[in-house]
Amino acid sequence: MRLAIQILAFAVDLPLQTLVVAALLRGSWRRFPMVLALSVVELVSALVQAPGALQTLAGRHPPGLSYQTLYWYGAIVEGLLLYFVVISLLYRATERLRSVRPARVALILGACAVAGGTLLAHYDRSQQPGVWLTPWFRDLYFACAVMDIVLWTLLLATRDKDRQLLLLSGGLGVEFAGNAIGESLRQMAIRSRSHPLSLTGAAVMLAAGAFRYYAWWRALRRQSEKKAPAALAPLRQHGST
Repeated sequence: MRLAIQILAFAVDLPLQTLVVAALLRGSWRRFPMVLALSVVELVSALVQAPGALQTLAGRHPPGLSYQTLYWYGAIVEGLLLYFVVISLLYRATERLRSVRPARVALILGACAVAGGTLLAHYDRSQQPGVWLTPWFRDLYFACAVMDIVLWTLLLATRDKDRQLLLLSGGLGVEFAGNAIGESLRQMAIRSRSHPLSLTGAAVMLAAGAFRYYAWWRALRRQSEKKAPAALAPLRQHGST
């Protein structure tokens, strides 16, 4: 059953990730370069890890680098990029604040302090990477969720609402909430030794991730569609004269 869920996840996520990258490359990447960096890394990582993940879940061990090694390398890069994406979106949302510079300085210093402090707190060279990386990612994602709430609050408080930022932050918020619920279900499954509960947690997390990709594609596609008519307008005017 876990193999079927993983196959379904790849079947849904890969096309959505491709659509997000394509929409960004049409011009939105200039406004959201960190979103492009994360989206490209997620797409490449999924393509690289897919064969090993499917073979591992099927009970076979693929040749070359182990799936666990690829997984943790990808998780580190993706986790840090996701953290930077939330910071970059919050940084852009502070443009309309009166005290822009102090707010941005506090944001950057606070984000660096949280990331560095939690890393020092959990890092243990004598342990396997997964032992200390897991609680570090948990703390990073919690910080991302808090910053996303602040971002959402700032966007809703402004008169001229930036719908693109709202969709981007909304997609992140749903994913963070889904991951929190999914991890809670998986922890309950470990204590109760319930395989169906563990599968439910995994399915919730995968659905939340797919929703984030869809919301991002809708936000970035809308921006691309707005730019296209504007680019064609001079040609139309020239042709009518």
